[in-house]
Amino acid sequence: MATRESVTVGEHTIGFLRAGDGPPLVMLHGIGGNATQFIHQMDGLADSATVIAWDAPGYGESSDPGDEWLMPDYAAILAGFLDALGLDRVALLGQSWGGSLAQTFVGLYPERVSRLILSDASMGGRSQPEETRLATLKGRLDALESMTPAELAVARAPAVLGPNPSAEVMREAETMMAAIRPSGYRRAAIALAEIDTRPFHAGITVPTLVIGGEHDKITPPSGAATLASAIRGARHVTIPGIGHLSGQEDPETYNAAVIEFLRDSTLA
Repeated sequence: MATRESVTVGEHTIGFLRAGDGPPLVMLHGIGGNATQFIHQMDGLADSATVIAWDAPGYGESSDPGDEWLMPDYAAILAGFLDALGLDRVALLGQSWGGSLAQTFVGLYPERVSRLILSDASMGGRSQPEETRLATLKGRLDALESMTPAELAVARAPAVLGPNPSAEVMREAETMMAAIRPSGYRRAAIALAEIDTRPFHAGITVPTLVIGGEHDKITPPSGAATLASAIRGARHVTIPGIGHLSGQEDPETYNAAVIEFLRDSTLA
């Protein structure tokens, strides 16, 4: 059973969920998520790790980010969050937007990460053609102006799931996405549009797993393969039949892959 907790990091409050007992695994949610995105990992990984899922600034029970924050600012707060929990070094799992943050964090604070899991993750907006980058950002910001979070969730959920999601998974995705705070989502969208994680890849020396869904339309398997090939020794796992929210849509397969990676003693 996960517990809901919070800590103070400078002037900010960071809410989080915690479950399990073992080496720390810190999980960073996607742009449409919050800590509850990982409820199936809280249940499925708690026998293997102390699982900690934060609400990023601007999400869930965390206070808002600064008006000009970019991804390195989120990374700095994440470092302070680990300090507040007394965690020197952790396994770090980033989902989608959280995957771009995880790459930024390990690039800026390499001594804080023992293993890295990039889940349905991209290399950031600046790694894309400029026209694509600007169109994606405009689409997100326009949606915030024209729809309520609940309307945005209904419109967006089908795009982040595979071709045959269960009604339960669809409801879960819609409920999660309807909980976004527009100000937090807006800042996160801009931060994602402004980051290019490729300069960090050569310096990533920790064991890395890149994982995602076969039918992910947001960060497709071809992009995941490119990301894995850019990080020395990275493993690439594709989960069949599902979309962008791989840890929610097929938690059994997803959790098994994460546990195998965390427990692999052959990794340096």
